[in-house]
Amino acid sequence: MHISKIELENIKSHAASTFEFTRGTTAITGENGAGKTTIIEAIAWVLFDLLDYKKEDFIKRGEKKGVVRVTFESGLDEREYIVTRDTGAGYNVTDPRLQTRIADKKEEVFAFSGSISASNPAPI
Repeated sequence: MHISKIELENIKSHAASTFEFTRGTTAITGENGAGKTTIIEAIAWVLFDLLDYKKEDFIKRGEKKGVVRVTFESGLDEREYIVTRDTGAGYNVTDPRLQTRIADKKEEVFAFSGSISASNPAPI
């Protein structure tokens, strides 16, 4: 699996941020408080349902909802997929090539991502 893009909307210090990653080693640098850790937390929350605090604390102050999108290329079929999760109830996987959602609930997203990672144990 290769994560190629992360989009954050109203997540902690990020009002609207997009980060694109090429293959190879990536370093995330910046000033203290710039939101570097938030990028890693966003990946963990979207792909692995891991968040060390309440979702309410993940949302940018003053906002009602936050959204994270992780775009990745599957090592299994070399196709691109987008996993979108919001701090409300939205959680889905989209196949941009087919322009359709292929998983629409937390259980379906985990089943899909589990089948991708079980077949491809390579690191992210």
